[in-house]
Amino acid sequence: MTAASGAHRTSRLLALSGAAALGLSAAAAAPAWAHDTLISSMPEEGEVLTESPEEIVLEFSGSGLTQGEDIPNEILVRDEDGESWETEESAVVEGSTMSTDLQDSLPNGEYTVTYHVVYSDGHDEELSFEFEVEDPAAIDSSEAQADEDEAEEPSQQERAEAETPDMADPAAEEDPAAEEDPAAQDENPAVQDDFPAWAPIVFAGAGVLVVATVLVLVRQKMKQAEKWKDHSSDDDVSGEGDRDSQ
Repeated sequence: MTAASGAHRTSRLLALSGAAALGLSAAAAAPAWAHDTLISSMPEEGEVLTESPEEIVLEFSGSGLTQGEDIPNEILVRDEDGESWETEESAVVEGSTMSTDLQDSLPNGEYTVTYHVVYSDGHDEELSFEFEVEDPAAIDSSEAQADEDEAEEPSQQERAEAETPDMADPAAEEDPAAEEDPAAQDENPAVQDDFPAWAPIVFAGAGVLVVATVLVLVRQKMKQAEKWKDHSSDDDVSGEGDRDSQ
């Protein structure tokens, strides 16, 4: 083997060693460069549940989530109308796991889970995924309630009959003649109230007084007439006596 060939072989070995060392360094540094991420959830993304879950549980990679007073680690659960279903309490963080309870059983429908976390390496992330609840028991219950409501609700024909008076029933119509007939109506209480009960007594007393006054006047006239008649008779008698004496 010549000196030239030995030097060439040595150069090739050094190049291969350098490439291997560089590859090992890159492989060792790769986990440090990769960010933490969501690795599992309950319920899972796109899962269709046959009953409502009691909580939402998220598990992340890494050594754990960063916690603190101003660290916004939270889970939000919204239905199709945007209504919130998570409790008002903050999400619970235990290492690399975060969970939140639901305030009530979820009705059938689609839901969106939005989570905001701060990983152990300091970077934060906000992502979301969807799941669906399709409980057969809830479907049967809602259908039974709908059938019950439909049975209780009157039909359009029944409503029309209830709103339309029976024209064949004379009691359904009022007789205008009966309303206008004074004999069919009671006396007006207002008129009765305006005419006091003692008025007839006063009128009767006044009538008696008038009759008594008339009688007194008539008797006085009669007495005066009798006196005048007697006086006239006396004058006639005295006149005849005078004539006889002459």
